[in-house]
Amino acid sequence: MSLNARIEEFLRERGAVKVGFATLETMAGGPPSADLRYIIPEARSAVSFALPLDRDKIRLYLSKQSHTAHEQDNFDTNVRSSRLAKALAIMLEEEGYVSKRVISNNIYRTEVEGWELSMPPDLSHRYVAARSGVGSFGWSGNIGIKDYGSAIILGTTVTSAELEPTEPEGEDDSFCDRCMRCVACCPSGMFDAKRETSVTLGGTTFSFSARPSYLPCQLVCGGFTGLHPSGQWSTWSPGRYEIPDGLEEMGKVFFRAVENYSKWPERLGGTDGYVNIALADTSLHLTCGNCQIICWGDREETRQNHRLLKRSGCVVQREDGEVDVLSARDAEKAFSRMPAEHRKLYE
Repeated sequence: MSLNARIEEFLRERGAVKVGFATLETMAGGPPSADLRYIIPEARSAVSFALPLDRDKIRLYLSKQSHTAHEQDNFDTNVRSSRLAKALAIMLEEEGYVSKRVISNNIYRTEVEGWELSMPPDLSHRYVAARSGVGSFGWSGNIGIKDYGSAIILGTTVTSAELEPTEPEGEDDSFCDRCMRCVACCPSGMFDAKRETSVTLGGTTFSFSARPSYLPCQLVCGGFTGLHPSGQWSTWSPGRYEIPDGLEEMGKVFFRAVENYSKWPERLGGTDGYVNIALADTSLHLTCGNCQIICWGDREETRQNHRLLKRSGCVVQREDGEVDVLSARDAEKAFSRMPAEHRKLYE
């Protein structure tokens, strides 16, 4: 059995739903975050794999019946990804190859000026997954797989082993049909519905939605705000900041929101959240990720997820930290009745 086949068997036996292989040559020409040698100087290849998220828990989260179930599943699946990547690295090390896992998330190139805002990854899981054919880019820029959509967590191991590369998916294999529900479910408006951007890896070009700035996503996915511009629904964040046009004004809102976030009462119930090294003194919670989990690779299922989200209501947080899920009208009333000192922390 070839080394590729043994690696794939190893990963699939432990829950991976797709496995692919990239090399220095197939990743050549990409951005710095596509350089395998950043992980280990001896790098010759990378192994990419995908683990599925729990769909039942996603629907509880989107419909605001449960915040904790999906948040914990997301945390757990990221940990599983990192541990599986390490287990593979150990297996390859035992066979004489220098190998190292890539942590699933929250690791950045801290030597890059302004990394706290740009958050450049040590190695992009998405780039390796797209080039190796584990999945393909959807319009949102998330990687997805047919029958799973983008509700997956990626994992990567880099090795000195000379592995046989696998080909990217063709257009006919793509999970994305450009339904644009990823755009519709993003309160930050980060994705352009028409303009594309692209990345070229090993001579193959991959396209997805242009993003004028990552700041809106950092505001929303960071948990600092979450009210949709329509006012009819929110993420799991009680923040109500309006996201302005223009980077200068957006930056002012971002820094004010981050400062106020530290004064929010401790969220009652659920997990303890997580720490992002870009904001090391703050415990964050998963409140969005809608563009990733909304898409299940099936138009009707994705439509149902979007329907659940739009009807899920809005989140407000009381002074004692309790989080309430209310209709848009009731949430607005409840928020307006709160003391002014408490309200100003969220808007």
